[in-house]
Amino acid sequence: MKRAPETTLLLALTLLVGCSRSISHHLLDATMSSAHRPAPLGVSAAVLPEEKSHYQLLGGDMHCHVSPPDSPRHVSRGMEETVELVRAEGLDFVVLTPHVPSQFFQSESLRQRVRGELAALERAVPRGEGEPIFVVGFEYTDHHYGHIGAAFADLDAVYADVPARAALTDPAKFFQAFVQRGGLLVVNHPLLTPVDSIIRMARANLSWRPFTEPGPYPEEIVAADRIAQAFEVYNLAVTELRDRFLLGDMASTLEATFARLDREVPLRARPLVPVGGSDSHSGHLRATTFVLAEERSAKGVRDGIVAGRVCVRDPAACSFEVRTSGGAWLPPGSVIRDATMVEVRARGEEIRFWANGTTLTPEESGQSVFVPVTPGKCSVLRARVDAGYSGPVYVNCPF
Repeated sequence: MKRAPETTLLLALTLLVGCSRSISHHLLDATMSSAHRPAPLGVSAAVLPEEKSHYQLLGGDMHCHVSPPDSPRHVSRGMEETVELVRAEGLDFVVLTPHVPSQFFQSESLRQRVRGELAALERAVPRGEGEPIFVVGFEYTDHHYGHIGAAFADLDAVYADVPARAALTDPAKFFQAFVQRGGLLVVNHPLLTPVDSIIRMARANLSWRPFTEPGPYPEEIVAADRIAQAFEVYNLAVTELRDRFLLGDMASTLEATFARLDREVPLRARPLVPVGGSDSHSGHLRATTFVLAEERSAKGVRDGIVAGRVCVRDPAACSFEVRTSGGAWLPPGSVIRDATMVEVRARGEEIRFWANGTTLTPEESGQSVFVPVTPGKCSVLRARVDAGYSGPVYVNCPF
């Protein structure tokens, strides 16, 4: 694939870490200005069927950096600008994910440093009525094995459950306690593998190694892989920069990650929830994850994600629903048992369904498609609607 010299030059300037921070981030934001911007939720909520009117459709982002505590060499945006950006983009919620070092929970000094940094963010975010929901989390950053977004748990309670000395002898306990305390673990950019390029950052391997390389892995990585509830299928930077300019296919990593989760669900015998993240380090941000929530709160966001009532990139895909003959229409994340045939539908301009990797297309918006399924065989059904992708519905799966 040939690229215009000016396009290659722009991308190189955008992604090179060694250049001036202000110049590189201005170019990055200029490039990202053409990234997909979802329709306002007040408009897109109309795609939801009447049966789902008891849910609130909330749009937000699961992967947003902020300095401090992130290094100003890598993140140009502070807390005040972050708040204004979230408001300007109309996000209902955002999860702040500053980097923390791997195995920080084994060091008492690192534990207290992380605790202090996150507490400072908690004090800085607005909490008034009508404000976006700010959730202070972190991105666990292991340069050898991958990155994990972590949020919604009480870190002090996790520390109390797993003191530093206990984490030294059994590091898997930290992530186990984090989930037991109501935390959400998201494996970030799991298929962000190196691309042969003159651009140094493109050659970096930021993938989740249990997905891309043979083991063995450290105990805490094995534990996180086993219990993480969600995987970042849509990373704004990967789609809009790496895949758009270097691969010439903006859907490449997004659809490959979805396909990987489709295969992993039957193998792991548990739901795997797709989410989206902007991975923003500067002046751009988008709603990337959309949640059918029972309430407009951090709890509502967390519970909706854990239940799998999600779609990514655009809220149109949240109209996806499935039912058995004569049954109620069910949203993404639902589990259907003992079925031989299911009916799927969605509302939008362009609709495509997947059933275990097989593609099905209705003739028009809202029209049902009947999908035969095999009893005793786990079937994963999901949809693309316009620019959005739904979370799956699980049929005859052993969970």
